[in-house]
Amino acid sequence: DMKKHHIENDNFEKKSAENCDQGVNSCEDCNDKKEDESRVAELEEQIKSLKDTVLRKVAEMENLKKRCEREKNDAISYANTKFAKDLLGVLDNFDRIIENSDSASEKISADPNLKAIFEGISLCNKELVTILQRHGVNLVKAEKGLPFDPQFHQAMCEVEAENVNPGTIVEIFQKGYSYNDRLLRPSMVSVAKKN
Repeated sequence: DMKKHHIENDNFEKKSAENCDQGVNSCEDCNDKKEDESRVAELEEQIKSLKDTVLRKVAEMENLKKRCEREKNDAISYANTKFAKDLLGVLDNFDRIIENSDSASEKISADPNLKAIFEGISLCNKELVTILQRHGVNLVKAEKGLPFDPQFHQAMCEVEAENVNPGTIVEIFQKGYSYNDRLLRPSMVSVAKKN
């Protein structure tokens, strides 16, 4: 019996040791599994973050590309702005000559040479206006009695005027022009005072 008890004890200890070893291994496997899951979750979070960063950079590059294209188109469309603005002075001088010729029309009509000169100036003015219009320079609408629009008109002064609605244009001092739908120079006007 003793021998049998001793053998059973040895078997029990061996099985206990085996069970312990398996328990330790299974705990280590558990810990490894938890570490792996934690690492996977961490890597998935990094991937998600990197995807988000890449998508943002792609969107940023698309926006930059669109902005560059728009700026390039604007540069092409409005390349002659300074040149067109400089020509407005010439156009203003032609307008002044023509306006002053109206007051001296009797003298001009009497002298055929003077008449020819003023007709030539008038034709040059019309040709310049046609060329400017062909290239996108257009007159800003400003007429006596029209409402004042600060987007297209610059008020030089307010005046009291009878039979005119307040806030409307009374007189035009200088014509305004736009270039390809962008204001080149506002019309200089006087505006009726509000009572």
